[in-house]
Amino acid sequence: MNITFPKITNWFGGNAKKRSGSGLTTAEWIRGDDLDNHQTKFVMPYAQSAWVYVAVSVLAQTVAHIPFRFSRGRPKGEELVESGPIVDLFRQPASGVTRTLFWRTLVSWEALRGEFFIVPLDETGRVLKPVRGALPKQLMTLSPDHMQEIVRRNELVGWRCVAPEGASQVAAQLLLPEEVIHSRSFNPYHYWRGLSPLSVAMMAAQSDFAAGQFMKALMENNGDAGVIITSNSVLSDEQRTQITSKLLSRKRSNGIADRPILLDGNLTVQKPMISSADMQFLDNRRLNREEIGAIYKVPESMMGFGDEKSGLSAGTAMQQDRLNFIENTITGLCRRLESALEPIIQSFDPELHGWFDIDSLPIMQTARRDRLVSAEKAFAMGVPFNEINELFGLGFRPMPWGNKGFVNQNLVELGDVAGVRTSRPQQRELQAVLPDHPTNPEVAVGRMLELVEGTRTSNAQLPTSNVEPEKQKPNGKLRRFLFEQRNRALAHLEQEFGFLHVRFQRGEDIEPLLDAQRENEFLFERLGLADGLVVEENEKRLAELNDVVRKGLESDEDFAEVAHRVKRIFTGN
Repeated sequence: MNITFPKITNWFGGNAKKRSGSGLTTAEWIRGDDLDNHQTKFVMPYAQSAWVYVAVSVLAQTVAHIPFRFSRGRPKGEELVESGPIVDLFRQPASGVTRTLFWRTLVSWEALRGEFFIVPLDETGRVLKPVRGALPKQLMTLSPDHMQEIVRRNELVGWRCVAPEGASQVAAQLLLPEEVIHSRSFNPYHYWRGLSPLSVAMMAAQSDFAAGQFMKALMENNGDAGVIITSNSVLSDEQRTQITSKLLSRKRSNGIADRPILLDGNLTVQKPMISSADMQFLDNRRLNREEIGAIYKVPESMMGFGDEKSGLSAGTAMQQDRLNFIENTITGLCRRLESALEPIIQSFDPELHGWFDIDSLPIMQTARRDRLVSAEKAFAMGVPFNEINELFGLGFRPMPWGNKGFVNQNLVELGDVAGVRTSRPQQRELQAVLPDHPTNPEVAVGRMLELVEGTRTSNAQLPTSNVEPEKQKPNGKLRRFLFEQRNRALAHLEQEFGFLHVRFQRGEDIEPLLDAQRENEFLFERLGLADGLVVEENEKRLAELNDVVRKGLESDEDFAEVAHRVKRIFTGN
């Protein structure tokens, strides 16, 4: 039985010289030239460049995982909106489009084209204008490649959507400018369209793609760059076909050792060596990766390459990279998305605001704790709480007392008469002492410090006879103990004042300001031996401390006023 085959030309149609779309003749395709002469072009950077894909994916995934919240009155307000039509809309923006996919699509188009388009639709799929009362049921994202601007007399009059059938849920049609949410980056070369970051990164992406193709071809050829065969005579077509066939059969055995080749005739085989420039393609790929990451503002550690950060500081360095990435890249991108979607959100209610809750991220919570440490130091310097809250971005609500500054009044500057704070009776006594001895500042300063501490110097230490005899002052050890006890009382009052105020309002028992047993231990530790009168006076003073604190709370006094009551116990005024 004879079997006849159709001519090879019939398999490819009437014109069999070239294969459709390949640029190869039929004979070249039969010989297998298409396996080694790839005409691959870099036309899809997001799919063909690993670094572009990673950088864009990191941006999109980070934004998509940040909660998007709604509040009424002001952005990040206390009145959160957690249910309703607008919450349902952004939970499922369109049919088959989840919340995560919606945000990833917007950010990806922004990274690849420098702009994104959103069209609000009603329940029937008709395009809506985002105005008050027109509540959209779907939010459809459009490819910037399918949008053409219509400009008349330097004015945008519409958009022409040329999406092919099956490429989008929005059919090809004309759209008014107010029916399209268009957000674009700055483009000095085209006013109506955005400038894509990819256009800047294209050179690095193409170079990296070429380096990847070189590496792929080198691996497919078992690391062999091929051979060059030369002949002293002209080879016939049969000889050329025979040599080429043997070389191809040798190269098509990937993963196994190369087989020897036996060639007839006076032929010379030369093996070319890889140049030094070709051997540096790995370093070039690293440079291309860094360049693409810098254009998209994505650190290398976020792209999965943290080999440069090792040792004990690796975790801290990578955490700092992530914090800088959130603050410098993601925050600005989120603010741009919030601004673009504001017309859609306010079509539900002019008082509504949508915002990304960036502060809820764990990395931002850690950064806030670090800011609280700095804020605490500023508060100790007397900076008002509300001003600190705004300056450091702590996120607390303004306090009624937050415009007042509070300082620790336990410190007195030595050698500065004007810096010593005294009560009015003490000031009158100072005026009686200081004028008599203007030429002896050391005695005056010492006298002032003793008055502030509630002590008196002996008559022998005062070089004046006009001062009336005072009661015998405590000795130096007891004076030191009283000074330390006052500091402990004020420090404990400052630390527990808020809790004391709350317990008093609830009618709960207020704990003593200082523990009597502990203070007696301090007294014996400081004096060594103390008679019963000193111990009795100490316990009486502690009871008086508790009484003045309770009186201050009953009068609804602030911390400064209650602290002044405590100081008067030690100054004797």
